[in-house]
Amino acid sequence: MTTSSRVVPLLVPILFGITAGAQAQGTGDHVPTMSELLERIDAQDRKIAELSGTSVGSDKTRKGAALEAVYDGGFKLRSVNPDDPFELRVNGRMQFRYVGFDADHRGSTSSMPAYRSDFEIERGRLEFRGTFLDKGTHFYLNLDGDTDDGHQVIFHDFWVNHQFSRCLDFYVGKAFVPGSRDWLSGSTVSHLVDRSLATTFFRPDRSLGVWAIGEPADGLHYRAMIANGFNTSDLAGAEVDNKFAYSGSLWWDPCAPYGKGYADLEHHEDLAMRVGASATFAPEEDGQQPSNREADAIRLSDGSRLTSVGGEHFDVLLFAVDAAIKYQGLAINSEFFHRTLSNIHAPTNASTRRAYDDWGGYVDVGYMIVPKTFEVVGRYSTIQGELMSSYEYALGANYYLNGKHTNKLSFDVTMLDGSPTSSSSPNYRLGDDGFMFRAQWQIAF
Repeated sequence: MTTSSRVVPLLVPILFGITAGAQAQGTGDHVPTMSELLERIDAQDRKIAELSGTSVGSDKTRKGAALEAVYDGGFKLRSVNPDDPFELRVNGRMQFRYVGFDADHRGSTSSMPAYRSDFEIERGRLEFRGTFLDKGTHFYLNLDGDTDDGHQVIFHDFWVNHQFSRCLDFYVGKAFVPGSRDWLSGSTVSHLVDRSLATTFFRPDRSLGVWAIGEPADGLHYRAMIANGFNTSDLAGAEVDNKFAYSGSLWWDPCAPYGKGYADLEHHEDLAMRVGASATFAPEEDGQQPSNREADAIRLSDGSRLTSVGGEHFDVLLFAVDAAIKYQGLAINSEFFHRTLSNIHAPTNASTRRAYDDWGGYVDVGYMIVPKTFEVVGRYSTIQGELMSSYEYALGANYYLNGKHTNKLSFDVTMLDGSPTSSSSPNYRLGDDGFMFRAQWQIAF
């Protein structure tokens, strides 16, 4: 109740008390004090609140459901009434990173500058998620601001979903195209500073679409999506073709629950294992309209874009299989990719081939020298193509300050033997051949 709304009921008993006091002087009756009058008013407020279903005596809203603010895995604003589904949770994350690159005496790069040494904020993110309408309906919004993307905040992910059962959780919005386990696992829990060279080259990106997630049996999970395209993350409607991409991923934990992330932060006393497979099919039509940019994301194994050698229409078929284990501080993760680019139509370049097959993958091994705290990691990654082959060798360490990924220091050294891809997030640049050094503090709330 506002201050103004309390003034009138306050004046009434005060005036009544003055009048009653004047009369009581002649009769010997008790005269109410000011504190007694205020107690009567509070009692009246509580009675009104009981009848209207609201709470009294706090800063909680008097209109609608009463709310409470707490910190529980994020800043939460939620209904006090357990039957009311409303909840809003706010989280944030920043990866403050140093990146250096040095082309060795035999190495080179096609990027400019050839050498680099700088700080950056990678994935400065603010996340909003919550429940509304009913307990099964949720939303998620992710805003991302990277200093290597022009210091602009972009609309990264946004979806609304309704969970019908454990087997079916239905989503609409923008999110990952689920063509790779390493891609789906997220950048928060990567084993080194960022994902592997092979993952960056083969994986899909984000797209708008509809998808479903579920667990039809204990330990067995799936994610299936129909999306605008293989890689349409920040493209407008006029920049994509009218062909959908179809993608799905299936994974199984046959032993103990595997947990989130690649490091064995849980220190599994029993063997935990995860095996899975993913597949994506995406027809691309670069020549459909002049502004189409969707097909430009596809590169050949030598780093050239397929559209740059005349490919206007083609199909992308990507298969991936993955396997991982965790046991008493030891964690081994791997994924193998095979990609076929087929039905290539290149009217402007008769010499363009009609199909390309590339394959590759990565394996990383980490061990907790100090359980749940300090870990050393090594990774090997390769891309094998008909035009060129590339390799990545990396060593690094992670220090989990609070035993979680939410406060983590990471350092790695990577030797790149050619890079056929370019992505600012994992700091790979087209043509890089040399050594990359990265140090990162990941802090999240």
